[in-house]
Amino acid sequence: MKHALFEDRITHAFAIVRLPARFVEGDKVPVPPGTRWFRTREEAVATLSHLFDQDEDGHSEHGRRH
Repeated sequence: MKHALFEDRITHAFAIVRLPARFVEGDKVPVPPGTRWFRTREEAVATLSHLFDQDEDGHSEHGRRH
């Protein structure tokens, strides 16, 4: 599962966005509705450990265990 740190060009808010399986550098980053936005880069980066914990627990992209 790949994620990206995304900064909105207008608001300069940050989000952690899950990238599609076939995402290639240069593709437009899809920001789905309901994305959680953070005021600072540091706040967004702090959520990354939670994502790593999910990956280590064996959750797939669909929230099911392997």
